[in-house]
Amino acid sequence: MWRKKQTQKESLKDEATPPPGYVSAPPGYRYWSRTPSSSPKYYRKRIEPEEAPDSSRRSFKRRVLSIVLIAILVIDLLAMFYGGYLSSWQLLTQPSGIFWVVVGLIAAIGLIASAYEKIFSPGVRRAISRNAPLVSALIALVGVLIAQIVNAHLTRTTQENQQLLDQEARQNSELQSYLSNVAELPSNPDPAADTSSQAQTLTVLPDLDPDQKRTVMQFLYQAGLINKENPRIRLYYADLTSANLEGSDSQDNRFVLDNANLRGVNLQDADLEYISMEGSNLTNSHLVNTDLSNANLSDANLYHAFLDNVDLSGADLSGADLSDVDLRNDTGLTQEQIDEAIGNQRTLLPDDLQRPATWS
Repeated sequence: MWRKKQTQKESLKDEATPPPGYVSAPPGYRYWSRTPSSSPKYYRKRIEPEEAPDSSRRSFKRRVLSIVLIAILVIDLLAMFYGGYLSSWQLLTQPSGIFWVVVGLIAAIGLIASAYEKIFSPGVRRAISRNAPLVSALIALVGVLIAQIVNAHLTRTTQENQQLLDQEARQNSELQSYLSNVAELPSNPDPAADTSSQAQTLTVLPDLDPDQKRTVMQFLYQAGLINKENPRIRLYYADLTSANLEGSDSQDNRFVLDNANLRGVNLQDADLEYISMEGSNLTNSHLVNTDLSNANLSDANLYHAFLDNVDLSGADLSGADLSDVDLRNDTGLTQEQIDEAIGNQRTLLPDDLQRPATWS
């Protein structure tokens, strides 16, 4: 009789090969014995190992899920950033912005959950499990801090936008009031009224934006108030910094200030590309970082004007008076332009240009 010594007590012992005399077990069953025994008919159902899951398939599904979540998160972040930037971050207060935030949070949580075991070590996972309330509180605190930061930024942006709107409204009001007052000037020169309008002009110009300064100059020119021969409003020290006085091309779309009295004006950073100032008086004017490319300055008087880093490429300087003008730091000048202009011994030229023999 078959016996086997058992050195350690076991609750169950399988016998892979039945000893002689045992009755054949039904299909799917195998012999077993609680203890070494001669009983031939003990058998139990074979415990077949469950089929091991297809690890490669599971890994593939996880990778696909991670890629999808990452794609959703990237698209969500791009949508929130781009849309928020265009809307001055007002998008985050709109239903669509809140929707994108929720989608991003869900994608981020899903991404962390899918890679939970890879991201955190067993010790960290146990610590998170034991301190789940504390972790939840910390996450909520971070969310509150982020919300406060976003709200503070939105509040600041809203205030800045409101300030810009208030400034624009104030500028429009000042411009309309100024144009109305100047339009009421009598047709004939009136020293008192002209002096008052001149003071208003010099006062209102610094508060206007580049396009509004264009409106003022166009109005004064078309009303004949800054004519070179008999100007009723003088613009000495007028603040035309950053003014937009450009024309669009060299044909019929020039901004025209021909034969205008622009003596002593401040045109720093102004855009005068394609402008026409033929025969205008620009003596003692201040032109720094000014764009005069393709401008028509023929017969203009720039005596003792201050030019620094002025773009004169393509400008028409035929007959222009450049006496006492320092042109050394200006760009775009050619010898042909200098030959057509008028200068004197105090006119300073770039090193690559020659002083015409006709200059005094």
